[in-house]
Amino acid sequence: MSIKPQPTSLAVSGAEACEVVATAWPPGLSGRRVREKFPEFVQALEDQVMQLQKAPLSKASPVTLRQITADTVRIVALLDPGPEHDHLVAPNAFSIAQAHFHPEAWFRAVYADEVPVGFVMISNASQVPGKSLELHEGKPCVSLWRFMIDQRYRGLGYGSRALQLVVDHARTNTSAQRMLLSFVPAKNSPEPFYLRFGFARTGEIDDGEVVMALDLHPPLERNAR
Repeated sequence: MSIKPQPTSLAVSGAEACEVVATAWPPGLSGRRVREKFPEFVQALEDQVMQLQKAPLSKASPVTLRQITADTVRIVALLDPGPEHDHLVAPNAFSIAQAHFHPEAWFRAVYADEVPVGFVMISNASQVPGKSLELHEGKPCVSLWRFMIDQRYRGLGYGSRALQLVVDHARTNTSAQRMLLSFVPAKNSPEPFYLRFGFARTGEIDDGEVVMALDLHPPLERNAR
């Protein structure tokens, strides 16, 4: 899915922002295309990763979020959600490059045990010196900008656990009251996944994408008695 930050976080806004995102995802940057073109190179990288992995991945494998380093950036860039998601999420290589020019971007690789299986990026304006969190309906918010799990590792629960870690991280910023995201309303959209997690439509459409929100600090339910 393509999650754009609020317009004030971008050098452009409105239709211009939509145009930039729509035209800036060269398909040749996708992990799948790199695998097809350079299979020996990819195999060598994956062999290095598997040397660190002592057991096959399973639903019980621990999920963590880790910083991307010079040693891991190539293998993370190779992760791919599958051809059916090409129009829904930017290639990781593009997202990582973009993050280095957006100081509000917080990005991590999703790991299962010692294997990179996904990528996440949020927009958090408060980590920029002199900036405050953006407001949505008067509530300070962060935005889920990018989120993907490689097609080989879906169905193992890694996405749900990774998203919970992202929400937990957002909650460490006690000023943030809401997490926003948006998705392309098309076949294979991630809406059912987010609905199960507690996100709800806000009724807004941002550059053709449906906006959803999650309250990070919902009020405690009071005993009806």
